[in-house]
Amino acid sequence: MPALKLSDKSRHTPIPIIESRIPKPDELIVLNRSLLTGTLTIGRLLKDCTNKWALGGDVAEIISGVNVHPDHIKILTTRKGCDEITQKLAEYQVEAPVEIEKRLDREANVDSKFYPVHIKSYTARFKIEDSKLEVHGDLQIRVGNWEWGDPLDYEPDYVYVVDVKMPVVPLQMKSDLYSGLGWMDRVTKIHEAVIRSRHKFG
Repeated sequence: MPALKLSDKSRHTPIPIIESRIPKPDELIVLNRSLLTGTLTIGRLLKDCTNKWALGGDVAEIISGVNVHPDHIKILTTRKGCDEITQKLAEYQVEAPVEIEKRLDREANVDSKFYPVHIKSYTARFKIEDSKLEVHGDLQIRVGNWEWGDPLDYEPDYVYVVDVKMPVVPLQMKSDLYSGLGWMDRVTKIHEAVIRSRHKFG
């Protein structure tokens, strides 16, 4: 069975050119107070973490300039990283690390055919500053009845959130992943963020 694979080389995705312009009010990118406070707390508490970790999900994208609307915080790490993070965030723990498998709400669109998308990981859950946090160790993805992909791996990018240096899952990796799943609307949002970062709205 095939498996969803991420290339280690950047791919060219044909996306329409977006002209630089002043954003509309609904296009302004803002992380709400609860998620911002939670993200800063996490960054400070995990600054000495010895295992690789990075913000994933929509929070990572919004602080990288992508116009999305996150409702909780996600961290991608390894299995050992999940255990270490659980120790460092013990006072905020809601659920201890456990193997989980679930189907995502959105299906993959591969060659105009739709397939369910499943993930599995070693997952712990927390509540920090009124924000939900999920920590995924060795997260894997399966499309339809294909084989499970390898655990997601990355070299994090770093972004300052106020005065805290945060590791984030690279936008290029997210773009490649979304492209493989056929989620071209998400690829376009990332492309728009890259354009904005180059032209700097004023």
